Amino acid sequence: MYMGYKFEQYMCADKPESSPDPSGDVNTNVAFCSVLRSRLGNHPLLFSGEVDCTDPQAPSTQPPTCYVELKTAKEMHRPGHWRSFYRHKLLKWWAQSFLLGVPNVVAGFRNPEGFVCSLKTFPTMEMFEYVRNDRDGWNPSVCMNFCAAFLSFAQNTVVQDDPRLVHLFSWEPGSPVTVSKHQDAPYAFLPTWYVEAMTQDLPSPPKTPSPKD
Repeated sequence: MYMGYKFEQYMCADKPESSPDPSGDVNTNVAFCSVLRSRLGNHPLLFSGEVDCTDPQAPSTQPPTCYVELKTAKEMHRPGHWRSFYRHKLLKWWAQSFLLGVPNVVAGFRNPEGFVCSLKTFPTMEMFEYVRNDRDGWNPSVCMNFCAAFLSFAQNTVVQDDPRLVHLFSWEPGSPVTVSKHQDAPYAFLPTWYVEAMTQDLPSPPKTPSPKD
C-alpha cells in the first residue's frame, strides 16, 4: 500500500506547469474526493470517492473527464499472470473508476524491489475487452445488476432509523447476501457529536405570508 502512495507522489505535481516532488515522507491523510449524484435503476445515489489527479492534456478540463486514477501492480511475465490480473485486479479498478466516471487508469508495474519499470494506461471503458472472450472473466452488466439487487435488498432490510444500530452485510460467491444487526460497539462508527448535531431541533422556516395577510 505504501508503494502505491509513493507512486502517486512521483506522478503528481501541485500545479500543471510544475514537476512532481517525490522527496519527503508520504502523507496518507491527504486526499481529494469527488462527490457525485447518480442513479442505478430505481435507486438515487449520492456517494464520494478519492481521485488521485487530473490530466492537463485531457480533451476537457471539466471533471470527471480530466480525472486519472493511479495504480501499481507487480510485473507480470507469464500469460497466466496476465489472465489472473485481467480477471481480478482489473475488475476492481474498473468498478472504482466506472462509478466515479474516471476515464483512465495509469498503472505502474513494479519489480520485486519496488521499482516501477513500466507504465500502461487502461481506459476504463475498454477494460472489459481484456476478458470479453474469457469464460471465467467478469461482465460489467452482471456487476451493475448485482449492485442494483443489493441496494434493493438493503433498502428493504434497513427500516429502522437508529444511529446506534449497524447492519453488517456479507457475501460469498455462490451464496446469498446475509445480514446481521449490531447495537453500538464495536461496529458503530458515527461519533456522538455528529449524531447530536444531525438530530438537534432545527429552527422552523419563516411562515410565508398569505394573500389575505
